[in-house]
Amino acid sequence: MVNPLLVITDPFALGKKLKGKSSWAIPALVILAATLVFSLPYAPKQFKESIQMLQNTKPEVVEKLKEAGKWDSILNTPKRAIYLRTTLGLSFSYFLSLLIGTLLIILALRFFTPEGSFAQVLTLYTYSTLISYPLATLVRDLIIYLKGTTIGVTTSLLLFFPFSPFSKAGRFLQAFDLFSLWAAIALGLALDGALNLGRKRAIEISVGVWLFKALVVGGLSLLF
Repeated sequence: MVNPLLVITDPFALGKKLKGKSSWAIPALVILAATLVFSLPYAPKQFKESIQMLQNTKPEVVEKLKEAGKWDSILNTPKRAIYLRTTLGLSFSYFLSLLIGTLLIILALRFFTPEGSFAQVLTLYTYSTLISYPLATLVRDLIIYLKGTTIGVTTSLLLFFPFSPFSKAGRFLQAFDLFSLWAAIALGLALDGALNLGRKRAIEISVGVWLFKALVVGGLSLLF
């Protein structure tokens, strides 16, 4: 396996080393495992605080759960169930993001070049998630440790605006994660190294896909 840290230190060289290769499975499992290591310790705290937030912001939902006899079981959810739910949810969302992200990059690439198979792009995309998954999660862990709470912790554009994370504007801005943007730029440089697209065009493709995904996710967040 190529050193995944190259995606941080020299993503262009990473693309060169991965040129013609399609070895994504092991890096994906390593990156997912690292993300889980950083995510699971705060999972019970996040669950507890989300329950408290639900009580404060949506008492009518809590009342319905009490009437249905489900509230007590939710309050007493065992830690192992929280860990299992977090593991399954994160694993599913991670591999789904790899699939969707790769498909979007492939579609964008086809406007400019026939080069780049699905497996090749998937490999490059997988390495880029080292930034947007375990590294981003580690930074959020540090913020949680310093703040003492998981509520409102973000590495998104919301950092630069005075909106509540629970407002419509706050939910929309949280879709624009800065580590995901960094990962998109790194992916663009890696694509240039692997496919000789030209640095500007490769970054435009990757960041354009990032922007499209963020707009879709941000727009959907306004509906719920």
